[in-house]
Amino acid sequence: MEEALESSHEQSTGLERLVFFSDAVFAIVITLLVLPLTAEIDLPEPSQSLAQLVEDLWPRMISFLVSFLVIGQFWIAHHHMFGKVRHFDQGLLWFNLVSLLTISFMPFPTAVLGSRVEADEPFPVVFYAASLAVSSLALTTTWLYAVRRQLVDPGMNDQAVRAFTARAITTSAIFLLSMGAAFLGLWVAVACWLVLLPLGRLVIGRVQAPRQNSI
Repeated sequence: MEEALESSHEQSTGLERLVFFSDAVFAIVITLLVLPLTAEIDLPEPSQSLAQLVEDLWPRMISFLVSFLVIGQFWIAHHHMFGKVRHFDQGLLWFNLVSLLTISFMPFPTAVLGSRVEADEPFPVVFYAASLAVSSLALTTTWLYAVRRQLVDPGMNDQAVRAFTARAITTSAIFLLSMGAAFLGLWVAVACWLVLLPLGRLVIGRVQAPRQNSI
């Protein structure tokens, strides 16, 4: 009995530490996104106004805003995922760590995008879209591993698990789609991230709801 209680306490404490650490990484990454903006602030030349200096930074401000919103969606997905996880093992720790690795990398493609957002070459946007796709795939793989290893809440029925899995896979599919859209320009890719992504999740939720109600 004591061993069971000790194991349960270890699982609960370990899972809390995993979530707290993950939240801290997300918070730090989102904070780091603003550094390219602050690094560029300098006293303007005599012939240049401060307003003009700020205006020249608009590509970096756009990339900061987009990255903040997209990474925020990743954090929400991570939050919902681990709200359904009740146990962990070494494999889940590593999958989560790899997911955080991809998130921690995001300030770099954000800086590349901000410095080249007006360029005709598609590489900065495609590179940025590919980085988002990798992060999304890492989070989806983490969830699939948790389901396969039966680490999720045993109170979730099969339909609820399938619904969450469908949303995760749809999210990754849209991010992969955005890599192709990135060749058409930044704003087409942004439409995928900030419009098509929430819309896709909404549609999946509406489709799954009647099935859950019929059970």
